[in-house]
Amino acid sequence: MKRILYALAFVSIFFTGCQKELSFTNPGGSNTDPVTATLQGNVVDENDNPASGVTVTVGAKTVVTDAKGYFRIKNASLDKSASLVTATRAGYFKAFRVFSASKATNHIRIKLLKKTLRGTLNSSAGGVVTLNDLSSVTFSANTFSKASGAAYSGTVNVYAVSIDPTSPDISETVPGSFLANDKNGKKVILASYGMMAVELESTTGEKLQISAGNTAFLSFVIPGGLQSSAPAQIPLWYVDETTGIWKEEGTATKNGNFYTGTVKHFTYWNCDVPGETVNFTARFVNQDNQPLVYTEVIIRPLTGYFSAHGFTDSLGEIHGPIPANTNLVLEVRAPSPCYNIIYGQNIGPFSSAVNLGTVTVNNTQSLVTIQGRLLNCSGSPVAYGFAEIVHANVVRYASTNANGNFSVSFITCGQSVNTCQVTGIDSLAQQQGTPATVPVTWPLTNTGDITACGTSSIEFINYTLDGVTTNLSSLNQNDGFRATDSSGANHVVLIWGYRNGPANIFFDFMTNGNPGTFPLAYINVNQINSGFIPPSDVTLTSHALLVGEFFEGTFSGQFKDVQNNTHTISGSFRVRKQL
Repeated sequence: MKRILYALAFVSIFFTGCQKELSFTNPGGSNTDPVTATLQGNVVDENDNPASGVTVTVGAKTVVTDAKGYFRIKNASLDKSASLVTATRAGYFKAFRVFSASKATNHIRIKLLKKTLRGTLNSSAGGVVTLNDLSSVTFSANTFSKASGAAYSGTVNVYAVSIDPTSPDISETVPGSFLANDKNGKKVILASYGMMAVELESTTGEKLQISAGNTAFLSFVIPGGLQSSAPAQIPLWYVDETTGIWKEEGTATKNGNFYTGTVKHFTYWNCDVPGETVNFTARFVNQDNQPLVYTEVIIRPLTGYFSAHGFTDSLGEIHGPIPANTNLVLEVRAPSPCYNIIYGQNIGPFSSAVNLGTVTVNNTQSLVTIQGRLLNCSGSPVAYGFAEIVHANVVRYASTNANGNFSVSFITCGQSVNTCQVTGIDSLAQQQGTPATVPVTWPLTNTGDITACGTSSIEFINYTLDGVTTNLSSLNQNDGFRATDSSGANHVVLIWGYRNGPANIFFDFMTNGNPGTFPLAYINVNQINSGFIPPSDVTLTSHALLVGEFFEGTFSGQFKDVQNNTHTISGSFRVRKQL
């Protein structure tokens, strides 16, 4: 059985009884159990709005979210135990996500944390910065340094945010996951009683830290529901930004409704107790035995606080650590912003790894199946192809069977988004049809026959950089492509292609929604990035307006790298618009 851990690596546990440590297999770090697969997901801002222009990195591959906050990376180098994904956007703390990958399509969701200026102080005086929930950070005088380690003197800007582990969106906001290495190097899962992110900068944006040999004093608010059970002392943990895994460093003491402790550096900090677990596996389907894809699953104890969240993969499968030796509730949850529970059952207790088998979910209010048939240019069924289905900013792919039939089932946040867009693609003939807008009805939507004919589905980017030519093509299974368009008053178009290895290219430009010649704005090619030197242009011969249509054209120009070296580039492209 193929399966994915996004969920049940996102664990926040509270046990009322004894807790023990448990070793895990190589979370974070280099890929020790590698798998090459597709990774997709959605990134939202602090208000649950789609976050466009977010740089998402996994391994050697980097993409940028589109106007819907969506990203997709084909042939990503992942790890079955713990894969690290990072997301960066100006004005927000760097986000980390750790999940265990399957060979199917893996799905994650990240909610960014706003980088809010909480206070300004003088390095020679130090001071206290208080957050909205009354958590605080206290600095001593003359204890700041630059990234180089040299002492810093001047104004210090303190950016900070508290993260409530009892919040319903904790699976989206938690840095990394709740996987951790304790002070003895053992791999454990954490139960959080409060966390925060802190960054220090000069007035010019230079990164600062606490100088060697000095500390700062942190005070964490303990969430109301956890105050009565919070232990008198608790380990402190920070995120290792190279792995996304929490590491134990120091302790905090309970003082009233707060945990207080000292730290030597700043990143994300967390007050947690490790918990004993067993591994869990299950497959989720609807009443017709169709897999429920990208569906959030929660497992929690019948008593006490617990939150283990995760998403099924494109096969409806999931696995990961859950609490051992306690009675549990398994729940299936509708996506953000609803978070309503649409299915639940009691399970456990388990003292060893458990495979729950197939779990059937039947909820006509939130569960929908999109099905139909693809036909080729001759009107015959497409036996080797797929339908690209876009609903509520999430893209799903449904493969056809020998009769050309496709079907995909998923959970929706109510029924407010009542249309979807379906594009038929014939993989053998390298043909696709015109995107069709289909009304969505619950629990079953039948699209009827969808034509996968009329347009070549081959994508390519051919480019010559400083005299060296690279050819990326969808005919090569190691090559992937994306094109997005903001589709506002001005169309900001982003084109990128990538391959397993150093070959990759990303560039963007602004159009008026029609074919024509437009200035190129930015490029990142073969890990070299900078702005273009005018005149550097793209000439569009075809402007995609609908998802599934193609951007086609040529580009040429010059740009400088960070060492101020000039590079010359030219090329041609044909890439399908995804959002």
